[in-house]
Amino acid sequence: MKFYTHEITIGGVTVPLRCYIPDVCGRTSYAGKRPAVVIFPGGGYSFTYSGEAEPIAMKYAADGICAFILDYSCTPVHFPIPQLQAFSAVRYVREHAEEFGIRADNIATTGFSAGGHLCSCTGTLWNKFDKWFKEYGMDDVDCHMYRPDKLILCYPVIKSTTRFSHSGSIINLLGEEQLKDETLVELVSTEKQIDAETPPTFIWHTSEDTGVPIRNTLDFAAGVSDLGIPCEIHIFLHGGHGLCLGTCVTDDRPFGEPHETSEWIYKAIRFAYDEDIIKKA
Repeated sequence: MKFYTHEITIGGVTVPLRCYIPDVCGRTSYAGKRPAVVIFPGGGYSFTYSGEAEPIAMKYAADGICAFILDYSCTPVHFPIPQLQAFSAVRYVREHAEEFGIRADNIATTGFSAGGHLCSCTGTLWNKFDKWFKEYGMDDVDCHMYRPDKLILCYPVIKSTTRFSHSGSIINLLGEEQLKDETLVELVSTEKQIDAETPPTFIWHTSEDTGVPIRNTLDFAAGVSDLGIPCEIHIFLHGGHGLCLGTCVTDDRPFGEPHETSEWIYKAIRFAYDEDIIKKA
């Protein structure tokens, strides 16, 4: 496997994109057209959590998926910088698809908690970001270069308004001054930004999650399904917030006794490989 770090600089702020490019082994029919996933760890837009970073990338890479971890900017850096970094990561992967043996129209973003919010932004705001693309010199390509082909949302923060929002994440993302802008607050409530060009979506959550209410997932899933966008949703009965892989690798539990949610990664890998939903999107 090839591993290296690519630096993304937006507005004078530089963050690393960690790149995991697995070898093409055996007689796979996916040589030259593998899926890719860009991973956004959670952390309430205050930090990026390691448990939702490399362990996830390694699972994807073990199944032949090219994985990229973006350690995006968090507070005191605010919107739109993290979003522009995420869009830039998608563009970087797409521009290097042939080099990495990636199918250029099968690039997913994966996000956890606040990273799930960033993930949902890549799928719902890519065609609503002209103002910021121009301001930061990113309008040199068709905005479709910034659009992921699939979303994989893991107990995501979605809502910026109502009692179901995770207020800490939204405060950290926008900062005190931008919180006064009602139009901007509405924009980052991504369930309200779903349109016909939002990508096929995979979502999982637990009904016992008290950190980020399950309503975030349900409202996003309803939004995409209302428009006929392919959507796979898994609601697990048990488990709190931030379960990551649900195994001893990321949680305080015995080896060989995974949490019931641990199956999500295998379902997400299958979703990443599914080429039929690309055709339907």
